[in-house]
Amino acid sequence: MEEEIDLREYVDVIVRRWKWIAGITLVAVVTAAVVSFLILPPVYEAKAGVVIVKSKSEVTFEPKYRTLTEEELGSVGIDVNARRKALEALVKSSSVAAEVIDKLGSSLEPEEREVEALLDMVETESNGDLISIKVKGEDPSKIAAIANAWGEAYEEYVNGLYGGSPQSSEDIQAQVAEAESSYKKAQETLARFVGDNQIDTLTREIGARQNTLADYYSTRRMLDRLIADARALRDQLRQADSSSPTGTGNSLSIMLLQTSAFTLLSPGLPVELQLAFDEMAALESSAEEQAQNLAALLSILEARQEEVQSLINEMTLQQELLQLQEQLERERARKQELTSTRDLAWETYDTLARKEAEIGVASQVTDTEVRFAVTAIEPKEPVAPKKKLNIAIAGMLGLMVGVFGAFAIEYFEGGEEQRSRSGS
Repeated sequence: MEEEIDLREYVDVIVRRWKWIAGITLVAVVTAAVVSFLILPPVYEAKAGVVIVKSKSEVTFEPKYRTLTEEELGSVGIDVNARRKALEALVKSSSVAAEVIDKLGSSLEPEEREVEALLDMVETESNGDLISIKVKGEDPSKIAAIANAWGEAYEEYVNGLYGGSPQSSEDIQAQVAEAESSYKKAQETLARFVGDNQIDTLTREIGARQNTLADYYSTRRMLDRLIADARALRDQLRQADSSSPTGTGNSLSIMLLQTSAFTLLSPGLPVELQLAFDEMAALESSAEEQAQNLAALLSILEARQEEVQSLINEMTLQQELLQLQEQLERERARKQELTSTRDLAWETYDTLARKEAEIGVASQVTDTEVRFAVTAIEPKEPVAPKKKLNIAIAGMLGLMVGVFGAFAIEYFEGGEEQRSRSGS
């Protein structure tokens, strides 16, 4: 026989762990409340509306001049829904967005003056011949102004597009083809320049010369320090008895100086100094001998110091750097110019392509007139975040997590008890 499920065990677990379940639920609810009331900014929605008031699709009959119903229009092959969808699609036209940006100007934030960013704030909804323009944002007065400006701009745009003499499809197609060709040429020119330019080579050459100049300065600083140390040690040796051996400390100091000099000047060290360095194994040399070795070392260091300083003072390296930097700036300016030309050609092509698409939509809608009929008012209550809903959802999720957690704790604690009993 199959075992029956005893629900009392599950109820007992919930009763025993009610504090855990209640705690998790409370934490979830409090967290959702804090986020909804204190962290998430309120989002408002303003709504404006335009009405389709005239279309040549609306056929009239003598003598009553009765306007056909939608069913009658459909019977003669006129798709009213297609007309409405076409007009609704034009609400989110880049041309309308650009006109709104021009109208509102500085009242918009810099990031809101981008066409794509402004389009993201707008939603449309149609109900019969009424097209709603909904704008969402954190500033109630601003979104109301955007919605109203959008309705006005849309009215002007549609009436101008369909009420006047719009461009023919052939004209706009020719302009699109020309703009596409210009864009491709600009892109090819930029691509050739990117493949042939000397920016990377000039950058490397400038870096190499800058490193060389930095090495000169670093070598001069090291030479200055070595010369200063050698002179100080020479003065100390002059005060000592020239016939008596010097102390071990002075001998080690001289060896360290010569080692540093050898490391710095090894490519150009004369043989005499190298031999003198080899003879320094005898630490008990006299002060006079040590002074002579220091004098030889100082003469070499000072000669190298003058040579390095002359290299620094020469204008050849600096002039080469300036010439290379000028060439690099010219190359970068040329790249920027070609990039700007390419981007402008793309924007022209993209704008005309959008225009072609809009004229394609216009071909679906005959002579049409719209009116900005519903003015948006400044909203008083936010539409988001939905605080009560957020808290309710958080409470349900917290309750579920608490219940599952309670059963998980029971499961693990029961397993530990069984293992402890088997071990005993």
